[in-house]
Amino acid sequence: MNPNLSIIIATYNSGKTLKSTLDSLVNQTYKEFEVIIVDGLSKDNTVSIIKEYESKFLAMNTPYFWTSEADTGIYDAWNKALNKVNSSWIAFLGSDDVYYPNALEVYNEQIKKQLNINYISSQVEYVDSNDKLLKIIGKAYNYDQMNRYMNIAHVGSFHHKDLFVKHGNFNTEYKIVADYDFFMKCGKDIKAAYLESITAKMLNSGISNQNVGVVFKEVLKIQLKHKKKPLFNSIFEYYYSFFRIYVSRLRGKSSF
Repeated sequence: MNPNLSIIIATYNSGKTLKSTLDSLVNQTYKEFEVIIVDGLSKDNTVSIIKEYESKFLAMNTPYFWTSEADTGIYDAWNKALNKVNSSWIAFLGSDDVYYPNALEVYNEQIKKQLNINYISSQVEYVDSNDKLLKIIGKAYNYDQMNRYMNIAHVGSFHHKDLFVKHGNFNTEYKIVADYDFFMKCGKDIKAAYLESITAKMLNSGISNQNVGVVFKEVLKIQLKHKKKPLFNSIFEYYYSFFRIYVSRLRGKSSF
């Protein structure tokens, strides 16, 4: 089968959540996709789980590639996976995130309808470890808004392969927000579509939620590098973002 969609998953000690992630792919109503997993030499049962699902995807006639080797982080793993892609449309699914059963079908239908796009995103449920809904995230891609901060849900996104061919892969200099750097360097080359519907569920245990200070330092560095707005504006919003998080936590709300 020649897949129409590629799902990339980076794993490292993901044994507690990976089964749910892979089950969400096994249960998709749309089947013409491939799965590429790059593991960073996990020390738990992650690789055993990856091996366990080989037969399930084989029964679906779904291409399933995986490797386990040392890497320098999630973006290094994603870059390795990009070299294995066999389709034109690529998504990055967290090893603790899940798709809803019709997610890939919905994406594929929209891609077929809108032939002039090279990026598509949706809404995503942001939940805690008890599956409690914290908020709905994911707005339509907007170039001017992206200059300020990333408000799309990357988990709920598909990218056309041509964007990586033209602009290169993820910059591994950034450990948490290299996806933001990727969107900034693509800029107005992105021709986006938006699904005002929920396609996935994202757990709030990700690295960005645990390292807020590093996130904003990397964001500031990226904005200054790309020079999308005046220096004063970038620095002001850097400190204003910390203020918003501080107030949010005082009120007992999620930071993002």
